[in-house]
Formats: sequence, structure tokens, C-alpha cells
Amino acid sequence: MLDIATIGLIILLAIFIYLVYKGIKLLFRYLLIAGISAIFPIIAVKYLGFSFPLNMGTILIFVYLGVLGYTIYLSLSVIEKAGKSLVNLFGGEKKKEKELERRIKKLEKKESEKREENKK
Repeated sequence: MLDIATIGLIILLAIFIYLVYKGIKLLFRYLLIAGISAIFPIIAVKYLGFSFPLNMGTILIFVYLGVLGYTIYLSLSVIEKAGKSLVNLFGGEKKKEKELERRIKKLEKKESEKREENKK
């Protein structure tokens, strides 16, 4: 049968495969961004009428800017997700407490109204 070490290795293998899949997916996204960024100065000079020199240095600068922009975008999206998780984790308790307090006040109000009706 399977012992703890074998189950642990299977779990590690699954995590490794998942991380490699995510890494390859990210690599292809970066390659796509680099390709689009490399094509942009060519299109800008030939079809849009820009007048900067079209050489390997210019193309590499645009590739660098594209990859840098995508990296900043990914970083900000990770920060946003982490921030939302923290807000939900710590802010959710306050929200639940407020909801409970509101329900308690509502029930107390109904009970006091019933008592007043019973007195009449």
C-alpha cells in the first residue's frame, strides 16, 4: 500500500507539474509581449509616420519597455489580490459583527413592539 513518504512525493510531483505549467504559460505570455513590442516600432515608423531610427537598439528598447510594463502589471495584480484577501480576512469580521448587531437591534425592536401591543 501507499505509505506517507509515497503520498508526499505524489503531492510534491503534482505541485511541481502545476508550477511548471504556470511557468511555461507565463513564459509564453512574456514571449508574446516581447514579440508585439518588437513589431510596434516597425509599424510605427512604416505606417504611422513616426521618425525615430529603426535599428536593433530601438527595437530592444521597445521590447524592454513592453516586458517591464507587463511585469509591473502582473506585480500590481498580485498586490491587488493579496490586498483584497487581507481586507476580506480582517475586514470580514467587522462586517459580520455589524450585521449581527443590526439583527439583534431589529429583534429587540420587534420584541418591544410586541410588548407594547400586549399592554394595550
